[in-house]
Amino acid sequence: MKEIDLKKYMLEYGTWTGITLISFAIMLFFLGAHYENSTSTQIINALIQFSGITIACLAFKKANSNTITWVETRKIGTGISLIIAILSIVYTLLLTNFLEPDFMNKVLEISYYDTMEKNPEFLANMSLSEFIDVSMPWTYLTYPFILFFSVLFGFVYSVILGLFIKSKNVS
Repeated sequence: MKEIDLKKYMLEYGTWTGITLISFAIMLFFLGAHYENSTSTQIINALIQFSGITIACLAFKKANSNTITWVETRKIGTGISLIIAILSIVYTLLLTNFLEPDFMNKVLEISYYDTMEKNPEFLANMSLSEFIDVSMPWTYLTYPFILFFSVLFGFVYSVILGLFIKSKNVS
């Protein structure tokens, strides 16, 4: 039986899923909705990622004589999520450095006014400029968070998916 390369499925489906997610993000950018961190946007992003993983695993299973192991499902899902994370980081770098260089300032300003409205005691009489000065060094954690959470969610989802689609009599 011919050995099927997992990396091919990770690269192909990870790239297409990442492009789909970036297209959605660009659509939000052109609509001016990229500052809104709404639940519906997060759900759509998760559904796109989970759909890409599911489709890749099912395509691999079909190409592999209708067999797939739990480990293969986990590897494919995690690999796809890593590619998605890398593409998302590249898009975020482009957004924050070229498309909209003051993006982080605007995000912090929105965060300041939102916190002022909901929990003013957290700000301890801090002005907007003080808040931005204190918070700006922490914005660089955005990139490792994108990497960590994308891979984590992809891993967890693929573990669960693997329990459902793994072939019987295969470990």
